[in-house]
Amino acid sequence: MMLTITLLAVLCTLGWSKQYHKRAAEYVMTFVLAIFHPIKSLSSGERMPGPSWKWTDGQMMDKFLNGFACSRNWRRHGPIYRIASGAIPEVVITLPEDVRTFYSDSPSHEKSRSSNGGWLFHQLLGECLGLINGETWKGLRAAFGPAFSHAFVGSEFVRVDEQASSYIDDMPSQTFATVRDDNSLTANVAEAVSAFPFFCTAEYLYGPLSPDEKSKLWSIGQMNLELMGHVLGGGLTRFPFATYVNRDLARKLARFQSEWTQFNSHVHQTRKHSAAPPPFVSTWNSVESGELMKEEVLHTLSEILFANLDVSTGVLSWLLYFLAGDSSVQNQLREEIMHGREDLQSYCKRKDTLLSYCMMESFRLRPFTAFSIPESSPADKVLSDYLVPANTSVVVDTLSINYNPDVWGADSEEFRPMRFHGMKATELRYNLFVFGLGTRKCLGQYFGELMIKTFVVRLLERYTMTGLGGPQQAEVSGGSKDSWVPLSNVQIHLQALSTGV
Repeated sequence: MMLTITLLAVLCTLGWSKQYHKRAAEYVMTFVLAIFHPIKSLSSGERMPGPSWKWTDGQMMDKFLNGFACSRNWRRHGPIYRIASGAIPEVVITLPEDVRTFYSDSPSHEKSRSSNGGWLFHQLLGECLGLINGETWKGLRAAFGPAFSHAFVGSEFVRVDEQASSYIDDMPSQTFATVRDDNSLTANVAEAVSAFPFFCTAEYLYGPLSPDEKSKLWSIGQMNLELMGHVLGGGLTRFPFATYVNRDLARKLARFQSEWTQFNSHVHQTRKHSAAPPPFVSTWNSVESGELMKEEVLHTLSEILFANLDVSTGVLSWLLYFLAGDSSVQNQLREEIMHGREDLQSYCKRKDTLLSYCMMESFRLRPFTAFSIPESSPADKVLSDYLVPANTSVVVDTLSINYNPDVWGADSEEFRPMRFHGMKATELRYNLFVFGLGTRKCLGQYFGELMIKTFVVRLLERYTMTGLGGPQQAEVSGGSKDSWVPLSNVQIHLQALSTGV
């Protein structure tokens, strides 16, 4: 593997701007992957198909920036195929039966180092909870887990609900409201909701933040976003020598790391003697005592706040987009909310409501990523007749799973929330990608559900929603260098209800 990585680095350095060097690199790397990492069919002996290696990162950038289109395009290679992140081969599976087989030993799986994203990615998120393994993962999970347990999240319902109500009350006065009067506003749906999950999550971890602290945290988040743009730009950022080639990048990375550390130290210093310290305090206490590594905690906080900002914004904005486009479902949901608000906390906990079905249907149609985080099994796996060697990175095409007509019907690409009515958890296990697959589900799934549900409830109590511009304006091509997940880039119109629900 080091041979292929070194070869890629040399080719990148020599041929950065020369077309013939790019073509040569693509041919060489495609050949290297086929020869040195053969994966063959048990019945025919043929090599696993897949797209040719692409300058400069294989298929890594395409997975993020054009994932939805690539998911459809790459399926022409068959139900299983191989791509690459840099010089690291990845096997993509698309069938529920292969998902079942691969995850049969999920407790022993390992996440691929830094999600196969290279050096700069590792500096930002490489030691976060979602990407580490073994005893290190267990220790970090034990530190962060209690704050995101079902019971603890439930105890925070009132605070989250109040934040959702306050945020929606303030929406007409915000800069994202491009057209507004006393009773209505029009806004880009992703821009309209992005600050809510960010600051709601931040104050869940840190406790109430002052205006200055909020401003500082947001600015640090923008630094992180710019650096992630370099990651998604690909090329030399996969390698440590990128800092010598791009000194401006090195300075920006150092500044982000310094200010992120200082911010968390400040929050800890000002909260550690509180009568009821927020969850973050005990975690940072473990850093100061040496029980946890500072880098692991900082990367996990980056994962929760900065990386997941795109996730939560994407999930919430797409749900609002679908509801705005279906007045019948929207009206039914509003009526259900009217009956459920006497005990709103119990209503939001339930899984058998139209609210829950709408959320799940939005998750299904617009998963936060078209391709799952790569992980490997310590055992050889036979997947769609191919013998996949142990420790090979495997990725799930989430759209193939979530849109499978054999499970979801001929209308699998349409928004029909009631399809979840009566479905059992066992039916969904390998047929739906929402919070991940296997035993390592998303840490924040309970908190994420609570934020989404309370926001939708409070919004529909106050407004009717209408989509503007038609569904063609919401076509999904993937993310961008400003966001690694696909966002709903459409306008919605909110009209105030005369008396509320």
